[in-house]
Amino acid sequence: MNGIGEYVVFYAPEAVAAKTKRWRSMLVQRLISMGISVAIAIAVWYFFAAQVGQWGPWLVGSAFVVGLVWVIISAIGMLVAQRDGRQVQPGPAFAVTHDGVWIAQLWLTWPEVGSIRAAPGRFGRSARLIVQGRDGRSAVVPMEYLSALPASIDSAVRALSGGRSWIDLSRLDD
Repeated sequence: MNGIGEYVVFYAPEAVAAKTKRWRSMLVQRLISMGISVAIAIAVWYFFAAQVGQWGPWLVGSAFVVGLVWVIISAIGMLVAQRDGRQVQPGPAFAVTHDGVWIAQLWLTWPEVGSIRAAPGRFGRSARLIVQGRDGRSAVVPMEYLSALPASIDSAVRALSGGRSWIDLSRLDD
């Protein structure tokens, strides 16, 4: 960075921990729910064998498969949250000065900035703040783990760039 940042946004590691904890908790709940569902299906098959007949294995299998699908979804969500969390390092993530913008170890002066945009997250990933330079260099930070809201960052970018740059937040509406 070229001097002291006039607007600095830090990573929020507590947000990473909270999201990972939420997915881990959901995974445990889904495992317990799957176990209970399978146990109930087995009990129904055992106690009502005459009424269930040859559908018993299908009943148990469907309870297991539905539960397994939700367990897999939760496990993938937890892995995605952990992978996103690895991008979060202690210290600043984004800074804006009258001279330019600094993001994830990339410094660009205002004439070098091509675009600043937000991209929505896919499959449980955090939305991303992307700064693209006119020369093709770019840097990305996950927005969900920043200490400021996108509108606040946009206001700082507009003010400190003298209106030359802003964050295109339109994709977040998708």
